[in-house]
Amino acid sequence: MSQADKKFQIFAIRTTVGQEKNVARLLSNRIDTEAGDIASIFILPMLKGYVFIEGVDKDRIALLTQGMMHVKSRPITAVSIDELKQHIVERPVIETINEGEMVEVIAGPLKGVTGKVLRIDRQKNSVTIELTESIYPLPISVPARQLRPIRQQQETR
Repeated sequence: MSQADKKFQIFAIRTTVGQEKNVARLLSNRIDTEAGDIASIFILPMLKGYVFIEGVDKDRIALLTQGMMHVKSRPITAVSIDELKQHIVERPVIETINEGEMVEVIAGPLKGVTGKVLRIDRQKNSVTIELTESIYPLPISVPARQLRPIRQQQETR
């Protein structure tokens, strides 16, 4: 039976809250990739305590999770994609940016420039930044869709 002939479903596995990534890693190590009966393993950050497996057979998934640490309950439930759609929503950039954070301009005439967020205007969907590369403080308003937050690595001394 080829991969195209199989009917895949999404199954939810209840886990210990906070251990979803560990369970997903353990599951990925146990899967036989040659069989092709498991298409994917994923977790949703907004839904704590669950790991989702896209597979063909509920019994095969039960065998995979048998005796695994942090797996809570035995009954594995099938979940429709419609039930998961409400949790798979991309948040707008303006919701992920906070005042005082460093951002990079990714579009427009200032592309590649970094700056510090001074103000956020959610009604206008714009952010006022102070350019870090300028000699004197220069606040500029930029549309939020043209920004990307920079995740700074903590310096170790």
